[in-house]
Amino acid sequence: MHRVLVGLFAATFAIASLSLAAHASDIPVGFISYDVTGPNVAEFDIVNLTGPNSSGDASFPVTTSVLLSSLSLTVDFAGGGSHVFDSSYFTLDGDGLSFDGKQLSTLAGPPTGLFGATDAILTGLFSTGDLTLFNGSTATVVREFSATISDAGGLSDGDLAVITATAPEPATWMMLGTGLIGLVSMAVVGRMRRGLGVRGLGGNNRGVALSLGFALLLAPVSSKAATVKLNALTIPGAGAAGVSTVSLIGSGFPSGTISPASVLVSLSATCGGSPTMASASSVVKIVGTTERVEFLVPGSLATGTYFVSVSGTDSDEVAFASGNCSTLRVVPGPSPTLTIDTTNPVDWKIGNGALSIDFNPTGGNIFGLFPAGTTDNLIDLTNVNSHGPKGFYMDNAGFGTVTGIPGFANTSGYIDWWVTYPSSSSNAYTYSEHWVVTPNDPAVHVYFVADHSAADIAGSIGQVQWVVREDLNKFPNIYSVNPDLSNPGPIAIPLPSASEYFSTGPGRAVQDATVDLHGFTDIPAGFTRFFGDKYDYSGYNYLNVAHGVYGSQYGAWVVFPSNESMVGGPTKQNLLFTGNLDMIEPYSNHLDNALSLRTPSGTASRRLFGPFYVRFNQFGGNIKTVDDMYKDAVIAGTSFGNFYDNEAQLVASGYVPSTARGTVQVQVNGVASGVAKTAWAVLSDPGKNIQFSSAGAQYWQDISTTGAATFSGVIPGTYRLSVYNLGQWGEVRQENVTVTAGQNTVVAPFDFVQENFGAGTPVFTIGAADRSSHEFLHGHDAAGHDDREFWGTWNYWADFAANQGAVVYNATDGLAGPATNDLSKWNYNQWQTFNPGLYGGVFNSSDNTTDGYKYVIPTYVAGLPGASGTNGVTTKTPPWTVHFASPQNVTDNAFAVLSVALAAAEASLTVTLNGQPLVWHVVNASDATVRSGLSGYTQWIAFQWDTSVLNPAGQDNVLTFAVSSTQGDLYDALRMELTNTSADPAVRGWNDYEFLYKTTDTKANDAVANP
Repeated sequence: MHRVLVGLFAATFAIASLSLAAHASDIPVGFISYDVTGPNVAEFDIVNLTGPNSSGDASFPVTTSVLLSSLSLTVDFAGGGSHVFDSSYFTLDGDGLSFDGKQLSTLAGPPTGLFGATDAILTGLFSTGDLTLFNGSTATVVREFSATISDAGGLSDGDLAVITATAPEPATWMMLGTGLIGLVSMAVVGRMRRGLGVRGLGGNNRGVALSLGFALLLAPVSSKAATVKLNALTIPGAGAAGVSTVSLIGSGFPSGTISPASVLVSLSATCGGSPTMASASSVVKIVGTTERVEFLVPGSLATGTYFVSVSGTDSDEVAFASGNCSTLRVVPGPSPTLTIDTTNPVDWKIGNGALSIDFNPTGGNIFGLFPAGTTDNLIDLTNVNSHGPKGFYMDNAGFGTVTGIPGFANTSGYIDWWVTYPSSSSNAYTYSEHWVVTPNDPAVHVYFVADHSAADIAGSIGQVQWVVREDLNKFPNIYSVNPDLSNPGPIAIPLPSASEYFSTGPGRAVQDATVDLHGFTDIPAGFTRFFGDKYDYSGYNYLNVAHGVYGSQYGAWVVFPSNESMVGGPTKQNLLFTGNLDMIEPYSNHLDNALSLRTPSGTASRRLFGPFYVRFNQFGGNIKTVDDMYKDAVIAGTSFGNFYDNEAQLVASGYVPSTARGTVQVQVNGVASGVAKTAWAVLSDPGKNIQFSSAGAQYWQDISTTGAATFSGVIPGTYRLSVYNLGQWGEVRQENVTVTAGQNTVVAPFDFVQENFGAGTPVFTIGAADRSSHEFLHGHDAAGHDDREFWGTWNYWADFAANQGAVVYNATDGLAGPATNDLSKWNYNQWQTFNPGLYGGVFNSSDNTTDGYKYVIPTYVAGLPGASGTNGVTTKTPPWTVHFASPQNVTDNAFAVLSVALAAAEASLTVTLNGQPLVWHVVNASDATVRSGLSGYTQWIAFQWDTSVLNPAGQDNVLTFAVSSTQGDLYDALRMELTNTSADPAVRGWNDYEFLYKTTDTKANDAVANP
């Protein structure tokens, strides 16, 4: 914290002598201050004390009106971060000289708040370098200026820095007295400030002490009553009654120490009228006779404009009173920035200084969202329901239809508004949808809580989802980062026009949420595909931090500050976009159809989803590219941890503050590979496969580098710890990891060992056990990135025409030929039938059906045995075949075990080895394949035969694979091993796979630890 400190007499004399010799001097023109204007809010304000605001003495001597421009404020934060506020942060006051900064939360970090701010540097330009001073003399100064507020303990109310104009030569006003007397006076000032607890007089200090010394030399010293000249406006110029703190700035105060207890502040409808009194909370000497008097706006005041005066006495019993008044505008509500007007029951008006919002409580939706100072509604108005435009809303499932009860909490630091839907005989949950804004942040926080009492009927949550339906014309592009492990991104995709992407033309909708775009001639070149399919744009929980849409001016971004309230573990995929609509999908069974969250009657529960953050930004200032937009959103959206800890309604809804959380430390041996994002440790619901975790919080850490992980900020409770390593078979599961508030839970180190059935090298492998089919044909693009596309993009019968529609793969060298060793010869999915919807009009102008595949299916299909449908479109595909040669040690082993990892399954699978079939009956079905997915619910089946089924060493063996229903199965990997020990879980002690052998079918036991 900068303070003006004066030490030894010799030093003061030397400095004074130097100033008189020829050193540059600094002329005070105003100050910048850090002002706490209410509970949990603060702002930076600039008081310009030139022209009509001049003190009339040497304190702030410039009588020329000096305008400030090109303002830039750099704020540094504890921990090393910083943020630059450009000139748009400041608003010119009514005096035409001073500036009010935007009120920001002191609970949120940069760039949305001031939590942890330690210093601030203001730079700018003076409008002129030629100044006239109070005594008629003139000075020429440098137009650039800089002033620094610094407080290592963190900025606090009243910290300030004097803004000075630097004269390249001695100014004539400096020669009005002796440097010695001035600096002795300054020493007094130093003691006086310390006595009053003043924090932070800073800026360019080359000559500040000398200037201030002369200022005090000219201060009133008689016992005659002093007349104080007040600035035209309080700082800031508006405040809320009973909540806001504002300040009077005046000059001509007597030279003695002024205690707040000796000051009275009067507020009246006219200057000098019948007053309402207020007590000063602090009095701070700025320079010379200029003081700052801070007070709380009286709670009894009604909305309106008031005239404020001040009076009192100093420590020398010199009386003072203002000869004029400052004006103060008192605004309704607890905040001058945050406003909510609920007069219209279907159009609540909400403002936070950065956004103006229209909200319909009857529909629970935002239908108007305007950046400050514009008439640009960022919300789409074309898609409507019975309540009007859908806009920004929730699209939930599993809840009964009841009438919502709206409410709100308006505080000085945020507005939280909600609609609560009570439980009933048809609605199992009392659930609330919440929206939150903070001062001057162009964003909306959302969260959702579902409460179930023991008296409520049984219920099941089906979907929790927000849809941000932005103006389709303002946001024609989508942007995502890390959509999958193979593609760190970023990916920017221009979309077709809304009329095409969401076309309702006959035959265009070839599947739900999928439009055939063939035949449209203006598809953007960067779109690179022929179907508009929302399922193409899914992201993994553990990779997606934020995603958004943007246009030539604005961006709209969804940020996930935390994934703890999501479901399904790290590999769960959720929709990011529907066309150019932003999606937030914390709970759904998308690509994980068996996921559920059910609460029986007689059971009490609470489930919180969120908070999540939706930010609206625009090009300009520091945001020059779409990547800048994305980073701005991520930085902002991840800065609210401290705010969430203190958001009363959020905490009451079940959010656990950071001080009530714990830590978990884990060390896993055998996983460190140096390849990032391959080995993962996961905390999730006890007694469940992580893919079905839904009731409680979930956390994960990448442990690929060292095997170590520290889970911070974990909600107290009991968890399962799971570890998996992409490319290796098996999953370690430990139960009863207990987390306690404020405590560090250390899990005893353990080993991850791949679950191999054979002691040696497998007979063969096809693919990698990495929980995805992306390595196979149509699973990736030319760059190796996951390629999620509508399945009608491909033509299975044409791809495998060489084998009459069958996959034939040589897993080893042998009598069937050399090993294939080409995963593009293995399709990403095994279909039972392949007949995707295609727009017929592309091939036949009179065909407006979705039966277009009949025009492109290869002609040979219609001639196959059992062919059916027009041109053979409903013909079943033949079984797939894998050939492999028996190894030399075949007779040394008792069992042949084929491990089949499925990335997703919709069909039962019959695997036959040399005529001996085993049938796996589908469980945990997932429709990933027809939802553009390459993975869904991952599971592993061990098919076991006696080695007597195999042919002698060197001879060919034939495996066939047949699926039972249309969508078939997505393969992850296959592995054949020989062993003398059965793969039976009862023998191996492993519980994470299903085991098939002769008539035995042992299901995976996800409820217990493994091994």
